[in-house]
Amino acid sequence: MKKPKPYQVNQDDSSGKFLATGDEPIDSPVIGLRMPKALYDKVVAIAGKDKSVWIRQAIREKLERDEQRQQN
Repeated sequence: MKKPKPYQVNQDDSSGKFLATGDEPIDSPVIGLRMPKALYDKVVAIAGKDKSVWIRQAIREKLERDEQRQQN
């Protein structure tokens, strides 16, 4: 059984860009980051094999919280 991918290739566009399974395309440059092993182990324990999806969601939630604080 194949695991669902967090993206799909846009067949209708000749650009070959990846599209998120959600509502936004994944077309930004790749960001690599290093973290302490303990933090990495926690991410793996929570996210499992879908680390990229989980990390994108965590970043999105953090940005939304920061935006709400700035508005208040």
